[in-house]
Amino acid sequence: MTVMGCLFAGGAGRRLGGVEKALIEFSGSPLWKRATHRITPMVDQMVVTGPTAPEWSEAVPGLVFVQDFQPNGEPIGPAGGLLAALEHCLREKGPESLLLTIPIDAPFFPVDLFAQLSTGRGNARAALVETEFRLQPTFGLWSCALAPDVRSCVKQGKLALHAIADHVGAVKVRFQAEDEAFLNINTPEDIQRAEAVATLLEQS
Repeated sequence: MTVMGCLFAGGAGRRLGGVEKALIEFSGSPLWKRATHRITPMVDQMVVTGPTAPEWSEAVPGLVFVQDFQPNGEPIGPAGGLLAALEHCLREKGPESLLLTIPIDAPFFPVDLFAQLSTGRGNARAALVETEFRLQPTFGLWSCALAPDVRSCVKQGKLALHAIADHVGAVKVRFQAEDEAFLNINTPEDIQRAEAVATLLEQS
């Protein structure tokens, strides 16, 4: 069974002035480097999804770019990345393979993300992270056999990841980690928050 890591990198970074979020640096490293370094021990191979191949992807050995599914040439958010990655994984690795998804702009996700999701998934075909206060739908573990089901959802206009997850019977796996562990950087304030979290982690 192959575990494929999927980095969602299609965000436009509008609230950051149009800057590609993967290139944002804090604590001395760009977000793409922190994310790939963190997920690499959990997976066998990695793909990055988005509308176009990011230049930084060439710096990550073995990383494969998979273009988002874009009906009529229009982006549909993470659903387009999920569908494209699942279909790629199904085609290349077969229905027994798994896809572990993370957003590229999340520098602190738990190093045991796969282990917890895999255990919590049980016999379900997908599992999403849930913390005390919210669902974290971009952090998930999906059976690649779900590719046709996800395509059906997208064709029906179900584009929210939590709606897709509900449709395929995904379970929610409760993580005891603080919400900061799943912090996404979307605004300048988020960058400041991430810097503060990084400082605390370095001091602990």
